[in-house]
Amino acid sequence: MAKMEMQKKHAWQEQRDAHLKRIEKLRLMDDDFFSEALDGKCEAVQYILRVVLNRDDLDVVETKAQVEYRSATKRSIRIDIKAVDQTGQHFDIEIQCEDKGSGAKRARYHGSMIDRELLEKNRDFEELPESFVIFITENDKYDCGVPVYHIERRIEEDDYSLFEDGLHIVYVNGEYRDTDTPVGRLMHDFHCTKSEDMYSRELAEEVRYLKETEGGREHMCKILEEMCDEVAERVEKETAERVEKETAERVEKENKINTAKSLLKLKKLSYEEISESTGLLLDEVKELAAQKTA
Repeated sequence: MAKMEMQKKHAWQEQRDAHLKRIEKLRLMDDDFFSEALDGKCEAVQYILRVVLNRDDLDVVETKAQVEYRSATKRSIRIDIKAVDQTGQHFDIEIQCEDKGSGAKRARYHGSMIDRELLEKNRDFEELPESFVIFITENDKYDCGVPVYHIERRIEEDDYSLFEDGLHIVYVNGEYRDTDTPVGRLMHDFHCTKSEDMYSRELAEEVRYLKETEGGREHMCKILEEMCDEVAERVEKETAERVEKETAERVEKENKINTAKSLLKLKKLSYEEISESTGLLLDEVKELAAQKTA
């Protein structure tokens, strides 16, 4: 019994050490850490939005991480950080390390899902607040070397004037590191693993707590343990589903083979007709016939 307890303790310590090493490497550019660091942190999110949008008048009054927009029959979404400013404008901030996760149609879908929650029944459409879908990408999304890309709808027949529907899509270039500029310093901070190397006091404080204090590290270890459990559950579920599917396919194949053998024994149908009836390939039917006569 004592030996078993020692083994459990040793396994727990090994897992904890692995979590701590992983925590050391985390950056704000990692979406789970980004969400955890900025959940409910209005000042830090406000700093990010002011830099990205080049606005000093923006005051964040609400922010929350991992907000889910559900649909009963269609695809739901979960956003890394949702923020609201003093005028009611909504901001969706997404971290994307892979290019495929920041496509134009995903941005469009995020905007449409967010809009569903912004207008109460019987209110005029013109009361719909402005919303911003912001992707902070690891790579330069459009390879133009600029710090920020602004996507707006325009009217072709009116000298490409703005459509002014209130949806603004923004891509922040994570490769942009000119620290003489606000966006360059922000992206530098997003790639730092130590708070002492960061320019922003607001961001550094949140990173320092989670990575460099006992309470913060304990919290992150619990988060990582939960993530590991979720992955294990998902793998177990996917494995069970795969085994079930493979078993069903094997049983179906065996039934087809048995049916084909019975039809061959009757000698009333051609190989082609048996193939069509059972769903087996013609060569498979011929092979069964050869086995029968061998």
